[in-house]
Amino acid sequence: MCRITGLAGRVRPLSGALRHCQCTPVDRAPVPDPPGSAASKWSEALKVAIVMVNDRTPGLVLDCLRSLADERAAGLDLMVRIGDAESGDGSVEAISRFIDAQGYDWARCVAIGRNGGFAYGNNFVLKHHVLVDPGVTHVHFLNPDTYVHPGAVRELARFLAAHPDAGAAGSRLENPDGSRRSCAFRFPAPWREFFRGASFSLLDRLVPASRAVITPGTRQERVDWVSGASFMMPRAVLEQVGPMDDGFFLYFEETDLMARIRDAGYEVWHVPQSRVVHLAGQATGYRAGGRPSRLSAHWLRSRARYLKRRHGRGGLVGGTVLYLPGDLGLSARLPAAVAAPVASKNLV
Repeated sequence: MCRITGLAGRVRPLSGALRHCQCTPVDRAPVPDPPGSAASKWSEALKVAIVMVNDRTPGLVLDCLRSLADERAAGLDLMVRIGDAESGDGSVEAISRFIDAQGYDWARCVAIGRNGGFAYGNNFVLKHHVLVDPGVTHVHFLNPDTYVHPGAVRELARFLAAHPDAGAAGSRLENPDGSRRSCAFRFPAPWREFFRGASFSLLDRLVPASRAVITPGTRQERVDWVSGASFMMPRAVLEQVGPMDDGFFLYFEETDLMARIRDAGYEVWHVPQSRVVHLAGQATGYRAGGRPSRLSAHWLRSRARYLKRRHGRGGLVGGTVLYLPGDLGLSARLPAAVAAPVASKNLV
C-alpha cells in the first residue's frame, strides 16, 4: 500500500513540510468555469466533503489545507473535516488556530477520542461530522501527508458525476519531483501471493497478471482498487456498501472497501487528471523503496483478515504457503541482476 496516515507508529510532527522538502511547485490555481456554463452546472449540484485523519502530523495537515484552498477558489463546494487520533501533541489546537487565522470556514478539526486505526478514524469523522450534512453528495478520503495539484478534487468529482456506474475514483499519486507512485492495483489473491513474495521484475514480465501493482498511463482506467491516499466516492454508493471495516487497524481497509464496491456492481477507476503529491512515509515512518518499518504486525493481521474474508481459511493458508517460498526461496537463488525488487512490495 502506498499510503496511510500514521496510526500505527508515532513520528515527529513535521511543521511546514512543503517548505522543507525539495518539492515541485504546485501549478497555478485553476480558472473557475463561467457561471451558468454547462461545465459549472454539474459542480453547482455537488458538495464534496474531504475526510482526513491526523496522528501527530499537524504541519502536514496545514500544508494540505493550503493546497485545498485553491479548489474552493475555483468554485467547488467543498468542506474539510479532520479527525485527530489522540495525538496528544496539541494538534487539534494548532490546526484549529491555523484554520481560524486563514479564515477557512469550510474546514474543521475535531478530536476522535482514541486511536482506533485508520478506518476507525475515518468512520468516526464520516458518521459524526460529514453524513450529518444532507447536502454532501461526495466523500473524498485524503491522507494528511499529501497536497493536491489544482483541480485534483474537481477532476474526481467531475468523473464520478459523468460515470454513474463508478463507485470510487482514485487520483494519480506523485512524488514531490513529479514522478509517479503506485496508486492502482489488482486484488490480492492466494495465487498472487507467491509473486508478491518473490517480487522480481523477471517474473512480473513473464506473468504480467501476477503483479499487484498496475502501472497506469495517462488515460482513465478501470482497476480493481486504488490507493486510500486519495479517492472519492458518491455518497449514495458509500451509504449502500457501508464504510471501511474498522477491524482493519492499518492496511487493506480500502482494498476490502473496494472489493465490496465491486461486489455491489460498481466500478473502480484510476483518474490521472487528478494529481496528488504523496509525501511517502511522512505520516508512517515508511520510506519508498523499502519495507514497512515494522514488517508489520498490522500488515500481517490485516492481510490475514482480508484473505480469509475474500477466499476463506483455505485461501489464507494457501496464500501464506505460496508467499513464503517466493519471499524466502527465490530471493536466495536468483542472481541480483535478475532479481530486481519491486518497491514497497509488502505495502500493496
